[in-house]
Amino acid sequence: SGIQFHCQIIKRGLDSDRFVGNCLLSLYFKSGSDYRDTLRSFDELRHKDVVSWSSIISGYVRNKMPWNAMEKYVEMLRSGVEPNAFTLSAAIKASSDAIQLKSGESFHGVVVKCGFECNVVIVAAMIDLYGRNLQPDHCRNLFDEMCEPDAVCCTSMISALTRCDLYEEALGVFHMTFRNLGFPPDCYTYGSAATAVGNLERIQQGKQLHARAVIDGFHGNVFVDSSLVDMYAKFGMIEDSRRLFDRMSVKNPVSCCALLGGYCRKDEFEAVIELFADMEKDLYIFGTVLRACSGLAAVKLGKELHCQYLKKGSWRDVVIESALVDLYAKCGCIDFAHRLFSTMPVKNLITWNSMIGGFAQNGRGKEALQIFGLMIEEGVKPDKITFVELLSACSHSGLTDQGRKLFTSMNEDYEIEPEIEHYSCMVDLLGRDGRIEEAADLISSSGFKNEASLWAALLGSCGGGGLRFAEGVATRMMELFPDDHLSYVLLANVYRSNGRWKDSHLIWERMQRRGVKKPPGRS
Repeated sequence: SGIQFHCQIIKRGLDSDRFVGNCLLSLYFKSGSDYRDTLRSFDELRHKDVVSWSSIISGYVRNKMPWNAMEKYVEMLRSGVEPNAFTLSAAIKASSDAIQLKSGESFHGVVVKCGFECNVVIVAAMIDLYGRNLQPDHCRNLFDEMCEPDAVCCTSMISALTRCDLYEEALGVFHMTFRNLGFPPDCYTYGSAATAVGNLERIQQGKQLHARAVIDGFHGNVFVDSSLVDMYAKFGMIEDSRRLFDRMSVKNPVSCCALLGGYCRKDEFEAVIELFADMEKDLYIFGTVLRACSGLAAVKLGKELHCQYLKKGSWRDVVIESALVDLYAKCGCIDFAHRLFSTMPVKNLITWNSMIGGFAQNGRGKEALQIFGLMIEEGVKPDKITFVELLSACSHSGLTDQGRKLFTSMNEDYEIEPEIEHYSCMVDLLGRDGRIEEAADLISSSGFKNEASLWAALLGSCGGGGLRFAEGVATRMMELFPDDHLSYVLLANVYRSNGRWKDSHLIWERMQRRGVKKPPGRS
């Protein structure tokens, strides 16, 4: 019907009218027509004013084509047309959707130059941009400098802080906005607040938030319900999450992904595959399902999903491709994983960690270190997971010196405080190299010297020798953790590996006399 209407306009000689042409652009975008028809209509406009450019830029944004929107913005500037507030807000939204901080900062400069710092729509868009790019300080500055923030700006601020994992601060803004300023929360506000509460694992507060959303009339709102499904899943209340999901009259990919993610967090990967079979095959949830495939080593299903993804042609998604790298690496297809990794146009921290971890799991520590070197060259900052994977790679490849240097560099070069997982990797690394006493000194000097798992890892490293040392470690463990079965089991194993079967049997008897029980199915 849009094309027929366009034909009538041409017949009547109105196609050169600027106002009519701008209305046509809006019609094409809103009707979901092929964007090529829309672009053709735009190109045929004889006189393009700021409204024309704003229409096509915002149309691309609404249709999830941010890169096209930014290209049109640059083209507009080259044509000599100056942006207005509407154009800028659309261009900023495009940068936000494309996670492009540099272009967003350029737009910020234009906002200041044009005097739009008090335009609440533009400021809300800028807060969203900086939030998506994990720049909370910029968000705070924009929010604090506003003369009169409205509900939209407050909601953008809550969402931005949530994206930056500043959940406590996000809830603080939530309460300030709707208790002190008196703005009524909307569905997006409730959604962001539910995300914050879920990540803080505050069950009682989450239930209160749920009740308030229902009272305010948001029961059945797909955005709020999806966030609540995710919230209950993060509480570990997967049954409640599933009941809420089943009651939803309208389900979208976000709600599906939230429920599947909850099952993944509980390592119930079979449930993920089963649920996915009855869901609409939306690419949005592929990343979560691929994570389940990794957990089950279900490479066949993973390949099927990969094929469906490739059928989309030029569309690329870093989350899905990172999940594919992780899947192939965990299933032993490490070279294929590396080829896929090398062809990715965009890589995030998860991508790099997946590739490093893949080489680590496949005993190719030197290649894991090479990937880490490339990561640093690209300017990607490592996190705690990166170093767990790196230390594991060094441990399984006998790269003791490199592992030591990496462990030291965590704090010195990257300001990352080692946690128990990193100490566990180091104990394993040193133990495999026969440096038992050095490993013991490392534990004793750490803040985790009373953690049974570290001493158990050290005791497990004494299997082929260092019998006296093993006895000393076991004695210390029994003193620190008298009810823990690990010290008895591991010492018994050490005695067995040294041919001292009688002593091994005596340890088991001592364990029974003291009433220490070994959980079933564990060794």
